[in-house]
Amino acid sequence: MFDVAIIGAGASGTLTAVQYGRAAKPGARGALIEAGARAARGLAYGTPYGAHLLNVPASRMSALPDDPEHFVRWLRAHLPGANASTFAPRPLYGAYLSELLHDEAIAAHVERVGGTAIGLTRRESVWLVHLGDGRVLEARNVLLALGNLPPHDPLHLGDDAPVEYVRDPWGAGAVYGLAPDAPVLLVGTGLTMVDLALALRAEGHRGPLIALSRRGRLPRPHATSPPRPIEGTPDLASPRAALRWIRERLAEGHDFRAVVDSLRSHTPAIWQRWSRAQRASFLRHARNLWDVHRSRAAPEVAKAVEEMLASGALRIERGRLVRLTPVDGGLDVTWRRAGSDEETTLRVARAINCTGPATDYARVDLPLVVQLRRNGWLVPDPHGLGVETDPDGRLLDVHGTPVEGLFTLGTLRRPALWESIAIPEIREQAAALARIFAG
Repeated sequence: MFDVAIIGAGASGTLTAVQYGRAAKPGARGALIEAGARAARGLAYGTPYGAHLLNVPASRMSALPDDPEHFVRWLRAHLPGANASTFAPRPLYGAYLSELLHDEAIAAHVERVGGTAIGLTRRESVWLVHLGDGRVLEARNVLLALGNLPPHDPLHLGDDAPVEYVRDPWGAGAVYGLAPDAPVLLVGTGLTMVDLALALRAEGHRGPLIALSRRGRLPRPHATSPPRPIEGTPDLASPRAALRWIRERLAEGHDFRAVVDSLRSHTPAIWQRWSRAQRASFLRHARNLWDVHRSRAAPEVAKAVEEMLASGALRIERGRLVRLTPVDGGLDVTWRRAGSDEETTLRVARAINCTGPATDYARVDLPLVVQLRRNGWLVPDPHGLGVETDPDGRLLDVHGTPVEGLFTLGTLRRPALWESIAIPEIREQAAALARIFAG
């Protein structure tokens, strides 16, 4: 019998396993269920490319809330010249998490189980975790640490998708097998697009890259030095009030990074005050603008993108993808320009879906998620951000009642918290959950 079965061994699952191992009493056991062979990586930290950097400086990336300098000390020993302001290579952060997981004190309490969880059943107060190979684990608690999922297909092509269209940018072969000068369409202009552009360059591709999104906005860069925070607690009762407050601070001369960062600790409380209609209005009208200012790129990454834009190697187009037509040796991609009925067609060798991780759990087709939905234990939120949870991260069932012993963290908790995707938030959630699991 395990205290907790953690389903998912990416960053959020690893952070929870580490915190549980530190809090567990002698003889206590938890299980970390890992479907792949590389625990602690997940989509973000499993990249092989050193050009993929953290989007947060090292000073805020400690895995341990009670030791904020832990990652900085580790990084200095592994990357000469690194300091608290360094935006470290993401593969290094994956190695950091993996090293924590292998610590003897953690390994004494956390059993790593290879396999894929495909279903949950309940027997009195015990959860039964069913694995794809027929094994069943018993646990008092279950944590869904599913992390980032591959993006949804904006064209919903399914099995009819041409082979030159890559629906999962992190799947095997997304950036391989291209002629060096072949044109490539990147669908999306966010951080995923930036990652793919850098990965293509790292693989020797030098052909033109065309990035297409409805608004054509790129992630903003971090400042080379931390911006000065704004004093005071804003009282923002509506999205309109939030926009007005932001504009006033900018008019006073504050750096936009300071404005956005000053809201960070207040965001969950502000979000929870807003009605469902107000949240929908924010998501419809302001989400993209918020995202590009909130989810920023490391200065070195932003500089690389600027250089690609200046040289013409990367071009940004505003519009909506309409169709993909297979042709000999590639695709004819057609999009409708923003604010117009005009359609443009361009021939490319490959199109890659870079629209960002899927979050609408009403459409996620993982067997475990499908089964939990059918049982009424997992309820997608109406805005497609994640799933419904209580303040401790317990899933809420179809009646709005917390499901005893069934928890989640990270991206799945966005409907309740909004700010729930970055390591600084996830490590706090992991520590709180670990205390619950350790009794």
